[in-house]
Amino acid sequence: MPMIAPKNEQELAVLVIIIGASVALQALAAWVALSQMGNVIGRYRMAWACVALALALMVQRRLAPLWRLITSGETSNLADAIFGLAISLLMVIGLYGLRAVFTDLRSQANTDALTGLTNRRSVIQQAQHEIDRAARTQHPLAFLMFDIDHFKTVNDTYGHPAGDAVLCAVADTARATFRHIDSVGRIGGEEFLAVLPDSNRENATAAAERFRRAIAAREFTFGDHRMGITMSIGLVIPDLSKNSVTFENVMQSADQALYAAKNGGRNRVVVMAPSVNP
Repeated sequence: MPMIAPKNEQELAVLVIIIGASVALQALAAWVALSQMGNVIGRYRMAWACVALALALMVQRRLAPLWRLITSGETSNLADAIFGLAISLLMVIGLYGLRAVFTDLRSQANTDALTGLTNRRSVIQQAQHEIDRAARTQHPLAFLMFDIDHFKTVNDTYGHPAGDAVLCAVADTARATFRHIDSVGRIGGEEFLAVLPDSNRENATAAAERFRRAIAAREFTFGDHRMGITMSIGLVIPDLSKNSVTFENVMQSADQALYAAKNGGRNRVVVMAPSVNP
């Protein structure tokens, strides 16, 4: 396409602004694509990489006429510049929409649909991450495994909708009780796992008791019936001075502590002594 010179300084300024805005928008679109490459699952990363590369090449293609316009005052026609700006704007809108879609998909993949807590896979990943981090820093780390007492009776007596309401209430209480740095997830049925970074035995026990009391204080109404629920909690603080600490043996100890809480009369916190620091 032959190059033309703008008729006056005003037209030159308009073209510089239009082409410059087009370059900026395409650069923004490339940044959006690059920022998502590490946040999407496996096979989608290559697709985002291709999008980012294509956008980078388009930014480079836009820079050439912008530089020519600034240095020599020559450019293609105004209609082509405006068309390029419109395409760049559509790219940004489309990529932000795709980012929202992937964000929702990632959230759904990590979230328990009923309670809104993290699901089993996600909380296990977080637990393993915290074990590795605590082993490096030698900061204390605590795990709580808790289970609703007599949950089967709730379902059998009042129906599964009542059981679902109880599970959601437990999740709400956990969100209100634990710190924002703690991870709480539903690992199956009426069983939950909480990961408490930077928590020693004293702090973790206090947090567990605070949660247990908050659950016991709640009252539920199902039709004409009122009932309360209680929670049994097993607490484990791994001895991070030992290199043999794994998520599997932490879970085994937490499960034993929870079993001891059940056998001890329920509605209590039990610390698994063999797994805590002296």
